Amino acid sequence: MTVKKNQLIEIARQEAEGYYNKHGTSLTLRGLFYILVSKNVIPNTVNAYKRLSAVLAEARYNGVFPWHLLRDSTRRFHYLETSTNYPTRPLTAEEMRRIIEDYIRSYTNVSVNPWDDQNCRIIVVVEKEALGDLVTRFIEEVWEHGVYQVRVIRGYDSATDLHDLANAISYIPESQIPVVLQLGDFDPSGEDIVRDFRERLMMLSHRRDIVFEKVAVTIDQIASLQLPCRPESIEELEKMRRDPRYENYMRRLREEAERNEIVRRLIEIYGSSEIRVELDALVALRADDFKQILRRAIEKYFDTNVYNTVTQRRIQELREQAERVRRESLENLRNLGS
Repeated sequence: MTVKKNQLIEIARQEAEGYYNKHGTSLTLRGLFYILVSKNVIPNTVNAYKRLSAVLAEARYNGVFPWHLLRDSTRRFHYLETSTNYPTRPLTAEEMRRIIEDYIRSYTNVSVNPWDDQNCRIIVVVEKEALGDLVTRFIEEVWEHGVYQVRVIRGYDSATDLHDLANAISYIPESQIPVVLQLGDFDPSGEDIVRDFRERLMMLSHRRDIVFEKVAVTIDQIASLQLPCRPESIEELEKMRRDPRYENYMRRLREEAERNEIVRRLIEIYGSSEIRVELDALVALRADDFKQILRRAIEKYFDTNVYNTVTQRRIQELREQAERVRRESLENLRNLGS
């Protein structure tokens, strides 16, 4: 299966543009690759991925593939230039009055965080650095109350990063349970990263009540969402087999197949238990489902009854108090003027 270069560019552009228009954000190259694989445009091989990368890089340089349709969140940059602002004319009395009135209307000294009344506090951990911003955006889209943190790790995370996370967890009140929702690949290293991360975080943390849950990618999601789950190329299969975690991974899959009908059927369908799915594939191919996976995972640890009774009552009381305070402050401003 070899698609001509110009045809590949056009199909890739249409798919990337459709994703961008629907979700308001761009794909990673890996995500676009999985979409094209799922539509049988290119094979699921290392060489096909490298060719796609080279072709689209050239297309972007030549102006035939829009730059904004692909994202690379692994490249960080910071603006370090400084500037200082200076007044160049005096404010009129009317401008000063308007500035003060605007300040009074927006003035706050008390904030309400719905999570303060909850039994849990949530940290979302993303194994793929390139997907950190996207996961954050999707959470903001589907869950209005946010989460304690979204943290990006790079495979087997550094001791420093894990220490920082353990320190962040220490600020969660003892009355609340820290919940860590993990997002990562389903493959030998991806599953082992979940184990390694949990063990080292528990070792570094003074909390023994941390709840861990792998939210994606899971074997049930692979089956129910029909995600492409087996490398097509021999080189990819051999690479997976060389992984030192391969034997344990395969043993756990076989054990799961004995208990789980879904896993057994999945292995029968694909004719092998050598299953592998990257998080990028779920995000690219099933973005709407992925958003709902995130929403349900967070919602599971959010007590709606507490929010409707305790938090909403507190919000209403503060709104009424804030309205009185603003009226009194504006009245004080008018009296000051007289």
